[in-house]
Amino acid sequence: MNRHTTATFIGHSDCFGLDEERVRTEIIRLINGGITDFVNGYMGGFDKLCARLVYELKIVYPHIHNYAVIPYLTHKIDRSEYFDEIIYPDGFEKYHFKAAIPKRNKYLVENSGTAVCYVTHSWGGAAKTLEMAYKSGVRVINLGE
Repeated sequence: MNRHTTATFIGHSDCFGLDEERVRTEIIRLINGGITDFVNGYMGGFDKLCARLVYELKIVYPHIHNYAVIPYLTHKIDRSEYFDEIIYPDGFEKYHFKAAIPKRNKYLVENSGTAVCYVTHSWGGAAKTLEMAYKSGVRVINLGE
């Protein structure tokens, strides 16, 4: 994966009121702009929505790839068919269960040039990851603003 052609998703567990078509349109816009790889933490509602949308869009855009990045080996992926590959980054076995999630989020940001987000408040893991993306120079598209 090339960081410049990779996008990730950052969002809250709950994404009530989010327009699914708006997310789909944004993903299509990214694909048309050269994004070919999507990495996803697949934990909350926003992640799961985006994973499904990328999976569905592979029918029209067969050149794109969808990857899940798991923080620990016991992380459950209930819809593994959505993904081309499930990635467990090297060295993650050394992290405590609670530390592995922020480390995974850092991995997502560091390996992406773009982040599609649904962050509506300034606390919690999604907000911290969004802040990390801004500091890392990742292009941020926040659908929650």
